[in-house]
This record gives sequence, C-alpha cells and structure tokens, in this order.
Amino acid sequence: MEQGTGLDEHREKVFAAIDKGRLKKLGMDLVDIWSPTGEESEIAHFLGDRYESIGLASRLQEFETDRFNALGTLQGDGTGIEFLFCGHIDTSYSGKEPGLPKLPAYQPNAWSETDPATGEEWIYGLGIYNMKGAIACYVEALNAIQDAGVKLKGNVTVGAVGGEIEMGAIDQYQGKHYRGGGCGACYLATHGGSADMAVIGEPSEMRVVLGHMGYVYHKITVYGTPAHTTYAHNAVNAILKMKKILDALERWAPKYREAHPYGNSNANVNIAAIEGGWPWRCSRTPVFCNLYLDTRLLPRQHPLEIKREIQDIIEEIVAGDPDLKVDLEMYMSNPGAEIEEDEYIYGAIKRAHKSVHGQDPETVTEGWISDASHITRYGVPTLNYGPSGRTRSGVPGWDPNIGEHVSLEDLYHTTKVYASLLLDVCGRPREEILPHIKRKIDQQRHSTVTL
Repeated sequence: MEQGTGLDEHREKVFAAIDKGRLKKLGMDLVDIWSPTGEESEIAHFLGDRYESIGLASRLQEFETDRFNALGTLQGDGTGIEFLFCGHIDTSYSGKEPGLPKLPAYQPNAWSETDPATGEEWIYGLGIYNMKGAIACYVEALNAIQDAGVKLKGNVTVGAVGGEIEMGAIDQYQGKHYRGGGCGACYLATHGGSADMAVIGEPSEMRVVLGHMGYVYHKITVYGTPAHTTYAHNAVNAILKMKKILDALERWAPKYREAHPYGNSNANVNIAAIEGGWPWRCSRTPVFCNLYLDTRLLPRQHPLEIKREIQDIIEEIVAGDPDLKVDLEMYMSNPGAEIEEDEYIYGAIKRAHKSVHGQDPETVTEGWISDASHITRYGVPTLNYGPSGRTRSGVPGWDPNIGEHVSLEDLYHTTKVYASLLLDVCGRPREEILPHIKRKIDQQRHSTVTL
C-alpha cells in the first residue's frame, strides 16, 4: 500500500469500486455451471479464465484425473504476508439424487427475485448458498482492489477447491463422485497452498466461526441366514436383528449429544442410511443389513473414541442374542478445526466486519465441517466467515423448503468485509503481523474457545 495514504482512504476507494451487478452476474454464472463432487473441471477452468481476465496469476491443480483446484493470486509488492481465501466449487447435491425436493433452487440454474415486501433481491440456484456466493465475493473484492488502483504489500490467493463435500466412498458407491471430505483442500495444503492466515466463506451468516466439528462415518453390518419365505419363521432375519442395534443407537444418540457440548452447539449423531436384503427377490430372507452412521467429533476428539463406544453398544446386545452376528467398520473420518481468540486473523476479521456494519460480529461454533480441518493442520490459522445463512423465509441457517438462496445485499456486504480485511492484513509490512501469528498446530491441547 502506498506510503502516507490511510486505510480509510483506500477503503473508500475500494468500496466505491465494488460492482454489485458484476458480483451478481459472477455468482449466477458459477451456479449455472453444474459442478457436483467429481465434476469440478468445467467450473475450475471457468475460474482460471476469470482470474486471468482481472489480472491475477492463474493456475489449475489437477488433484485427481480431470478434477481441479483453481488458484488465482494477486501479487503484492513482496513486503507483506501471504493470505489465502479458500472455498469449494463442488455443490452439496448433484440435483439428481432420488428423493431430493423437486424445487428449482436445488438445480444448477440461477435466477433472481425481488421480494415485493422488502425490495430485497435474492439469488437462487444449486451452489449459491454453499458456497459459490462466497467465491464470487472473493473475486469481486480483488477486482475492486485492482480497479481502485490500490497496491497491496502482501499476496492474496483465491483457492477454489474441489472435493469438499462430506462424503466417502463405500461398498458399491465408488469413484470420483463419492470422493469428497476435503480431498481438494488437502492437495492444496500439501502442494504450495501454504499461507500466513486464511478465511473460508462457508455459510456463517456473516458470523465468525472460530471452531467447528469433524465427523466419523461407521458401517454396521448384521448377517442373517438364507431361507425361502415358506421357512422365514425359522431363519435369522438380518433386518429384524438390525432393529435391536438401531433402537440402542437411538437411545445412545441424545446421551452422546448431551455429553459433548461445544460452544453454542453440541455434537450430533445421524443415522444416515440403511440397506438390506434383495428387493428384486422378496422370496428370500435378508442375509445382510447395513447401517451407516455419522457422528460429529469435537476438535480435540479422536475418532477411535466413537468406534469404541459403538462397539460397546453392539457387544452388549450380542451378549444377549447368540444368533446376532455383527461387523463394525469405520470408513471415513475428518477432524474438527479450531483457532483461538488471540490469533491475528480473528482480530482482523472483527475490524473488517465493524468497518462495514458498525459493530462487532457474533462469534460462534458450528456442527458442520469445512476445509479448515485440513488447512489448519498445516500451520495456517483459518476461520470461517461467509455471506450465506440468512434465509428469505426467516428460518435460521437453511430452509429445505426453498433450497439454496442468498441475498444479493449479503453478498455485497461480505465483499466489502473481505476487501476491508485485505487492505488491513495485506496492506501492512509483514514485520507488523508475523510476530502476532501463533501458528498453533498442537492438536493435543484442550479447546480454549470461549463464546
């Protein structure tokens, strides 16, 4: 940043350069590109071209065959820090899942609508909420800084990554369309994606998320004996045997939740899927039944703790039923992420938010997971702060009866916050900032987040 020019003056210039129409169009263009997990190529190439068009150094990282992260860097003058905006380009759904609500906002076709009661404009379409809207904010913030003629000291990289969505390949569900869980961000972190600090724009309703949970997936298999319907009364029915375990897990889940509070939330348990028998041959008893379970983890919690709790539940049931044969498999896990309130990036995002909204942001913890789980593991203090989460209906966080949508005003204000943040942290010489970056990567310490 130029010597002798104040932060406030730069901020006014950059805010004036933010183009709300350009921001809206980019968000809608991103939604119009179908990009479920495993199909990130087209949108990554689109972003690579957009980066180049606004003067960023652009490159694509192929983290799996025909799956890419799209990186764009605005170079500073070399005297500042390295800053990373990270965000995923794969969508929560493909729009083709059986049973998904038949609503337009679950499809990759963006449109906008103005609320006649408030005059507020809302954008709809698959991905605008999670989290293509935030990626549009990243790009527009850098575009506005360029247009305002402001030269930063630090480098800013937008890392638009694939493979973030919480999913894991299992059984017949194999291949790139089931490989999520942060595989793109993990590749980024290990292939040159390091930074002094980072922000991820997951849906937080412009609240600061200092910490969020991780998760562990388990598969429980119960076995039966093959028999014709005529003899079913003498057979071991795997589905009926699974009911005992299902009932026990239902009793355990609220106890687990109550025993694992985290800030303003609690770790949850989701009985996510069940498969059993041969639907094409109902004249045979089910010889297997699979139950799939998602359990949320606190940032310092080890996934084996959960496996052992579930194993204890199963063993107690098996002890009373000699016909019950059960296998337990842990097939996916991701840790939570957390930084502390004394990290430089926390104070900086608070200052940036206040410069736009006139007051400090709310600080929360979340039960969802983000790519901060991977980036923080490599010594990059990372928090979440994003535009989505306020719904037109007033339902907090997410309204399944509408689908993905976000307020254009929220996108605009978040872009201003991101721009203000960059002027602050990348407008200073690195000597002012580096002594205050903690880089706390010891994952064995207990949580110290206070909310």
